[in-house]
Amino acid sequence: MKNKLPACVGSLVVSLLVCTPSLSATAGADTSAAEAAVRQADSLWAAMAKTGSVDAWMTFYAPDAMVMPPGSPLLSDKEHIRQVVTQLLGQPHLSLSWHPVKVEAAASGDLAYLIGAYELHFDDAHGAPVADRGKILEIWRRQSDGSWRCSVDTWNSDQAAEAPAQAAAASAAQGMSAAVAAPVPAAAPPAAEPPATAQAPVHTPAGANSDEPVHYEDAIHQYFAEHLAEPGAIRYEEITKPVMGRITVITGPVLLSESHLSGWIVKATIDAKNRHGAYVNGATYTFLFRGEKIVHIDAPGH
Repeated sequence: MKNKLPACVGSLVVSLLVCTPSLSATAGADTSAAEAAVRQADSLWAAMAKTGSVDAWMTFYAPDAMVMPPGSPLLSDKEHIRQVVTQLLGQPHLSLSWHPVKVEAAASGDLAYLIGAYELHFDDAHGAPVADRGKILEIWRRQSDGSWRCSVDTWNSDQAAEAPAQAAAASAAQGMSAAVAAPVPAAAPPAAEPPATAQAPVHTPAGANSDEPVHYEDAIHQYFAEHLAEPGAIRYEEITKPVMGRITVITGPVLLSESHLSGWIVKATIDAKNRHGAYVNGATYTFLFRGEKIVHIDAPGH
């Protein structure tokens, strides 16, 4: 009889043995439910993106959401984030999709991260197709009302930052057909700023003329033959002679990043049709050469 536990202690031991497995099962169920809720919210977000509604897109961000594009400072101001979303959803013939690869929730059941992949397609101002694909990372938090909102949104392209210029240069110099692809996310100057502007010619150092292109007209003709819908209908108004200079290049269809390139600038003004059949009059393209190689092309309105 001395070895017998008091009734209250025995009841406590039994209670712990019974309740502990139940608590573990509940925690596991909460984690699974959180992961399922995040997947559902992200799927709805991707579906709403196809409607082109900026307001609908913004509802998926938490009040304190932060957007972190590559090569850019963190964005936490709602108005700046809205400008980025407006620019993205306003691209002509936009096709944007993404899907989760992995979702994992914290044991607390109120925080989760999502790793996924995106694809982006749209037409530039002259109807030329632009494409990009890459990775996304989202951090989701359950709000006080029980809904899930994205607190951190970041992504980066699978393509190298110089992919557009390199693809265009290879196409023009080697006569290869290639679609010029632009990477998705970069930095954030004002969305309305034009992507590239030619600067005043700079002083030509002694011996620099050895880098001046000679067959630049042939390279430009080759570029238009491969990238316009009806190259046979092109009328050349003017192709300027090479001038040593520098251009400011702003890349990225969603967030913008500024850089500077120097070389030989040649401008070509043409009349031509885009691939939608619209006739473009007096369109001026800016080509940046280094030797016989085109290193950057600035299409008007792009």
